Amino acid sequence: MPDSPAAPPGDDTPPSHTERAQRTSVMLMAMVEQFGGKAATKHRVRDLSVSGIRIDNAAGLRPGTTILISVGALQAIGATVQWVRNGFAGIAFAELIDPVDAHKKAAIAPTVPVKPVTMDTPRVVPPPTAGWIEELRNPYRKL
Repeated sequence: MPDSPAAPPGDDTPPSHTERAQRTSVMLMAMVEQFGGKAATKHRVRDLSVSGIRIDNAAGLRPGTTILISVGALQAIGATVQWVRNGFAGIAFAELIDPVDAHKKAAIAPTVPVKPVTMDTPRVVPPPTAGWIEELRNPYRKL
């Protein structure tokens, strides 16, 4: 006799905690974008399933937060942070994904946005450290 009865056809109730999707341990990177103008952050993916993901470096994420997450060929997938503890976060996707797509390379690799350079931003150019150009600033050089 099974522990839990099968759901009748057409039943749209969410699966219980005991009926979790199969998780696989992976070595992937994910980009997480939060709404409200916060910069995108990069995280290591620990576990992946069709319905969710577990990431590390979860500082700044709060349970209930809606985010966009990109992993491999999966770009800007809507998701919700379910839990955060001990530096990890459990994230549920808004819709089921194909884990194979997470292992594929993205057509355009996601990047963390770079702060734009403006006229007010000072540019720091390091002095030369090799060759004859280094000697140009030497007041004791031979002419």
